[in-house]
Amino acid sequence: MSATRDHLADLLSGYYGGSGFRVERRPDGTVAGHGFGGVTWIGLPVVRSDLDDPAFPDRLRALSEVRMPTGELCPLELLPDDACGDDLRALLVDLHLSDRGHVQVYTVVSSSPRT
Repeated sequence: MSATRDHLADLLSGYYGGSGFRVERRPDGTVAGHGFGGVTWIGLPVVRSDLDDPAFPDRLRALSEVRMPTGELCPLELLPDDACGDDLRALLVDLHLSDRGHVQVYTVVSSSPRT
């Protein structure tokens, strides 16, 4: 795993854990947040090499179809590196995933103090 992808996965893990969810780092690179009422959030760190991978659109489509045991779609939360956020958003539009309410793109906000 690249240092950037690992950092983004750490941020997702911290976010889910801080929300009281049980966190699961999966071998496929996703981070699951198992929350209240059986809801499972799927977090995916995204870096530039993902967008260059011809199989990535199919991966996004597949992740957007994952369902919880109760049948509802799992929320899919994408956390891109700053360098590819706009391109990821454009890809979601092309794939018609931006219209689906359960697929979201997050932004990393700097934690350094303002001067």
